[in-house]
Amino acid sequence: MAKRLISALVGVVILFSVYFLKNDVVFNIAVVIVSMIGLNEFYHAVRQINIKPVEWVGYICCLLLGLIGFVSESVLLPFLVLIMPISFAIISLVATTSDLKINFIDIACTLMGIIYVPLMFAFLILLWQMKNGYLFVWFVFGGAWMTDIFAYLVGKAIGKHKFSKTSPNKSIEGCIGGLIGSSLFYGIYSYYLNTNFLAQTNVELNIALMTFLGVIISAIAQIGDFSASAIKRHCKIKDFGKIMPGHGGILDRFDSIIMIIPFVYILCEFII
Repeated sequence: MAKRLISALVGVVILFSVYFLKNDVVFNIAVVIVSMIGLNEFYHAVRQINIKPVEWVGYICCLLLGLIGFVSESVLLPFLVLIMPISFAIISLVATTSDLKINFIDIACTLMGIIYVPLMFAFLILLWQMKNGYLFVWFVFGGAWMTDIFAYLVGKAIGKHKFSKTSPNKSIEGCIGGLIGSSLFYGIYSYYLNTNFLAQTNVELNIALMTFLGVIISAIAQIGDFSASAIKRHCKIKDFGKIMPGHGGILDRFDSIIMIIPFVYILCEFII
């Protein structure tokens, strides 16, 4: 328990340190580092079931996607779109010249790792680069954290009906609690931004709409949680890593966050 608390505290301190610096370069570097560690954890997981991902291609993608905050808007879309087909072409070439040592499943898992980790995290950089983006990133972290906290508390208190064999400790009641927690956070945080209290912004959000969207984001976050659990069960591992004592690896802590990042970006880009 002490290890969990200490590692959680260290993680929060690092997160807030990066956040309050409000430096684009520092933020991008932090996201790239987290992406590299997370991708390494994913590739390590699939290696446990004798899959051989072409890891170096994935790591190069991490570095390239970390540059999107500095890419001109005129070439941003082609830059993002081309990364996947170029990666596929390179991996296919490597597989073709490997004398069948790399097969279709290896290629598929290499690409899945790129999509699942660095591509998802790339949207966090895009979100940060938006006007008031440093405030909107909390729709990602706050939504995921409140989902986890409320799901745990409600599930612990009244959870009786198991949701899925993939995560036997998760209950239907806990999942509903997570929806409520995220919804409350979205409503309260939106009201905070509207009042300009401390934030000093000109944001005007529809509180009712944001409260509803909090439910949607929570549902997506929980899909991310269950997806990570399914991957671990398939790979026959308990945790993705041990970088955070008592919490596991980066992917163990960011499983729900990863899934909602692109959706929060779309929310802030086209709805807010």
